[in-house]
Amino acid sequence: MAVTLLAANLYGTSVKNNKIAFPVNTSCRGNMIVEPTYDNERARLTSSLYFSFLDNNKILISLSGTGYLYDKTGKVIERKTLLRNIYFDYVHESKSTDTYSLTSTQINIDSVDNMDWKMSSLLLMNSFFLNGHTDTLVLKKYDENTMFIESNQSPIMMCVFKSEL
Repeated sequence: MAVTLLAANLYGTSVKNNKIAFPVNTSCRGNMIVEPTYDNERARLTSSLYFSFLDNNKILISLSGTGYLYDKTGKVIERKTLLRNIYFDYVHESKSTDTYSLTSTQINIDSVDNMDWKMSSLLLMNSFFLNGHTDTLVLKKYDENTMFIESNQSPIMMCVFKSEL
């Protein structure tokens, strides 16, 4: 399965004065595109994403958008709406590699969210739709105002934080 994963450019709300704690206590908001290609079909997700560290080793990821499934000619054969908040417990596995394990503890799905298991499995990390599932991410500080969020398969997103004025 060839997968072109997420391309995102997320803008953070602010960078805290405590640079040692970076990326903890920062949040990102922006747009995300996922485009996996399979044998006879292609899928696409365009969504907005909010990512934030919470207290007590918790993370919130909010997703809202639309998923599409295309046939081999490029015709849309399925369209689904995504609107959910996913709460995670995280463990900072390695400071040297900036690796975090995220286990989804609660998935709040809005009534308009009709993204089924098939579409979710094509477009989302497992912990975005399977409660209790663990995914591993790397939250890598790039510079004083930028963080990369990566999976073991590819970069997922880039957060660019705005400095407080």
